This record gives sequence, C-alpha cells and structure tokens, in this order.
Amino acid sequence: MKGVLVISNMYPSKENKSFGSFIKVHVDAFRDHTDLEQFVVANTDPGKGLPRLIYKYGSLLLRSVWYSLRKPFDVIHAHYVFPTGFIGLICHWLTARPLIVTVHGGDINNLARRNSILFKISCFILRRAAAVIAVSRDIRDKLVNEFGVDSERVHIINMGVDTGVFRPLDRERCRERLGLSGNKRIVLFVGNIIPRKGVLYLLRALEGPEFVDVKCIILGAAVDREYLDTLREVSGSLDADVEFTGPVSYSEVAIWMNAADVFVLPSLEEPFGLVALEALACGTPTIATAVGGLKEFVRESETGYSVPPGDPDALREKIRRVLDPENRSEVESMRERGLQVAKSFSTVKQIERILGVYRQVS
Repeated sequence: MKGVLVISNMYPSKENKSFGSFIKVHVDAFRDHTDLEQFVVANTDPGKGLPRLIYKYGSLLLRSVWYSLRKPFDVIHAHYVFPTGFIGLICHWLTARPLIVTVHGGDINNLARRNSILFKISCFILRRAAAVIAVSRDIRDKLVNEFGVDSERVHIINMGVDTGVFRPLDRERCRERLGLSGNKRIVLFVGNIIPRKGVLYLLRALEGPEFVDVKCIILGAAVDREYLDTLREVSGSLDADVEFTGPVSYSEVAIWMNAADVFVLPSLEEPFGLVALEALACGTPTIATAVGGLKEFVRESETGYSVPPGDPDALREKIRRVLDPENRSEVESMRERGLQVAKSFSTVKQIERILGVYRQVS
C-alpha cells in the first residue's frame, strides 16, 4: 500500500482548534509512524445554516472528486457516514478503490434517525463499504442489528489516545501555568456545551456548602447558546465557583486535565468518550456515566467511578469520594489502573489495527 484518501467533515483550523482534532491526531500518527501517504480532504467550518451547509459540503465533494482523479491512492477512508461516507462512495464509483467508513456515533445515533430518508441513505452507504470501523462495541451492535451491516465487515477500533500528549504532569506547575489558585479543589469537564453532554447534572451535583472551596471548570465550545444561558443561571446559585472557558488547543487540554483534582464526563449518551480516556492517560481521577463506549474503560471502582446518566446525586457522591483525603489510597489505586488501561488504547496501537483493515480490503 502506498496511499489513502482521507475524507472528513470535521478538521481543526487556526480559528477552530478543537473542531475534529481527534481526526487530525490520527492523520498525524499515520504520518509519524507509517510510510503511508495521506491525501486529506476535510471540512474545517463548524458553521450551520442551509446555505453554508450546501457551500461547504459542495466544496468537499468537488475537492474529493478532484483528488480521486489526480492522486495515487489504494483506499478511501471516510470519517462519518453522511455526508462524508456518501462522498467517499462517489469517489469509490469513480476510481473502483475500496471504501472504508469510520462510524463515530453521532452519525447513526442522531443524524441517521432524523427521518426515514437519511436512515435509508445511511444503510445504503454502510452496506456498500468494503469495511466499516465502529469506535465502540455499542456502535458495532447498532450497525449490525439496526442498520443491517454484515458483522464480518465491522471492525471495532476506537480513535485511541495520544499518550505522548496525554500523560501525567506536575499538577502544581500546570496550575501555575494556567493561573489557577492552589487553594481550590478543581472539578473539570471538557466537551461541547450541549444538552446531551449532561453538564447541567454536573452543576446540580455541586449544590451545597461543602463545595465552597471547589472550582468547576467547563472547558469547551458553546455550541448551544440557550443551554449555556441555562447553565450560567444555575451556576449563579451554587456555592462552588463555576468558570466557563472556551475551547483550547488539543495539547493544552492535557494541561487542564493534569491541573484538575477530578475529571467528570456526565454525558447522557456517548459513542466512545475519548476525552475520558485522555483524562485517564493523564492520571486524573475520572467519573463518567455508564453509557456507550465509556463502559468499556471507566469501570466502577477499578479504573474510575461509573454513574447512571442524569443522576446528580450519584455524581455528587462520587465527587465527594474522590475529593475526600480519607479515600486517597483507593483513588490512587484506580488512578494507576486507569493509566494502564489508557496505554492499551494508545493511538499507535489503533493505527496498526486500521492498517490491517486497509490491507485486508485493498
């Protein structure tokens, strides 16, 4: 194999550093650890609205077709089923090169279920791909049982964690770099500020005077402004100090994670939950909801704490447990086991598995 055409509807830019950064991590890992040449065609614009969608995906289609006709590659790898997978399918028809589609979750959990037409289009794409990569067992089961994809063509390969970036660092130095007070206990959330990430339940978990010395940092893009306004209103009534921070670069997320006393991912749904795996790789005690792929690596009282979705009382209990000095030995043991689990999900190991899929279909 010499080359791969990578098509993605998400990719970071100078203006939108966190938009699809996990895709770029894979592209960079392939460049660093393999000789495979990659031709990346991607959308870097997170904007919405029908005119904008038509423009940016029309451009993505034209650029993908141009690359298909001009560049030497053996495999087409599309991230997300629609519209990227459909664009990849067109390139497959033009070149007869095999198509691989990575399903990240939102494409089949949300977009494909908006109406029957999108569902049928998604099934059409998935059934014609030479191979389908699912980022978790949960996604794999849905592909087979609900979308009718042949189980032999589905490979469970998550995006992996870059353990060169996400690794344990000195907490006090990280806090000093970020200008954080050493007296506050820090609870961290990282992700888009949208309802299904469950941030509201995290804030409600911090109700009470016992959290007066806690600083909760919500780090991510305010995708849903109305939801952000609701969160700000709730945070104003808390004893805990809540700070909403915009998205930061991929590498800077690791600094924030190392500065935190506990990382919390209270999602109502989560196809895989890579950000929680990144927290484990930093050695940060982690609490996550028992949904989707999170169940595969945040295991209750083993690598972290697992709670039911939408349950602020359960979150409150686990946050107390992590922050209580009397439980330091238990938390430290979980932290060590979490580090080992994160290493088993390293990006390098995942790209080796993806290379195996490339070779199998080419």
